[in-house]
Amino acid sequence: MRVKITKEIIYKTIIAVVVFWLADFVMHISGVGESNYYYTLKLVNSLIFAFMWFAIFDYSEFHKKAIYSIIMGTWISFTYLITSYSGLVQLFGVQALYSAPPFVIFGLFLPPFFWWVYHLLIFWAGLELAKILIKK
Repeated sequence: MRVKITKEIIYKTIIAVVVFWLADFVMHISGVGESNYYYTLKLVNSLIFAFMWFAIFDYSEFHKKAIYSIIMGTWISFTYLITSYSGLVQLFGVQALYSAPPFVIFGLFLPPFFWWVYHLLIFWAGLELAKILIKK
């Protein structure tokens, strides 16, 4: 399968990544902080998943986009849980947290589970916004 990388794919990828990463960054900075490792991991993963979506899949059906966003949100949360909270990256000298921060919204502290929900929702929002802003 050959994928032609067009300006449209690049612009949509950039929009989806910016929406996801900035929304996640703002939520962490306004609530609880995170490590640079976290922000870098989220940036790289969102770039990979957004590019894959727009270059390979790019379906307009809601359910397919929702499933892909659930997979992406799960992957992003899972990779950080495995690499950071397990202590794996700390063995290599990378500074990262050992436990998940609470999800803080409007001063309300919620369980870390809500980060997973938030990640998949803002990735889905990034895909939708890219589709709206960049038309074929």
